[in-house]
Amino acid sequence: MKGMLDFLEKAGLVKMDTPAEQTAPEIAITHRESTATALDNAGAFAPQQLVPAAGHPLQLDMIYANQGVSPSLYPAERLLRLVDGLSAMDEATRHMAIQAMDAADESWTIDDPLADAAAKVHALTEHSMSLTVQLQQLELETQAQLDAITSRQEQVVGDIRKQIAELEGLVARELSRSAQETATQEAKLRAAQDQVAQDLAEVARVSQRLQGLASQFGVTKTNS
Repeated sequence: MKGMLDFLEKAGLVKMDTPAEQTAPEIAITHRESTATALDNAGAFAPQQLVPAAGHPLQLDMIYANQGVSPSLYPAERLLRLVDGLSAMDEATRHMAIQAMDAADESWTIDDPLADAAAKVHALTEHSMSLTVQLQQLELETQAQLDAITSRQEQVVGDIRKQIAELEGLVARELSRSAQETATQEAKLRAAQDQVAQDLAEVARVSQRLQGLASQFGVTKTNS
């Protein structure tokens, strides 16, 4: 295995630390490691909402912590970066290289990242199930609220329309009554006007006849 590690180091694929600094073999994946996210240890985070807001980034560290995934000596993500860095090799050579690194450091074994990966897959599965259940519950609650809104709308609009119909009925009855009263008052006025006109004409006629008597039979007074 030592020869394989030397070969990888000379090829620039693996960089071995000095004994004083070495805690685990480090991979020099210069074109990939700069963009890799360090997920070696799961930190302690407050529980997050299972159904995140739109655009909310997925917090893997939080998911792992909430599901009780313990920190690993050699996290699965580190092995993934190693596999990516050795992607130019064929599968058999890549396995030999990883086995060489495993054998070179007694602080970890290949079982560590594999166990870490299994634990994280289980955590992600549980989180996915929780998300699904939470979303289903949210859908049910939202539908219930939508149904309540629709029911309230129908009730309120129905009541308003009923009141409008009643008011329109009142308006129609008031218009009809006002029209009848107006016609009655106008008829009374016309009748009174006609009666007064007749009376005035009779008065004029009688007065004229009486005045005629005076002119015909009037007595001339003599002075004594």
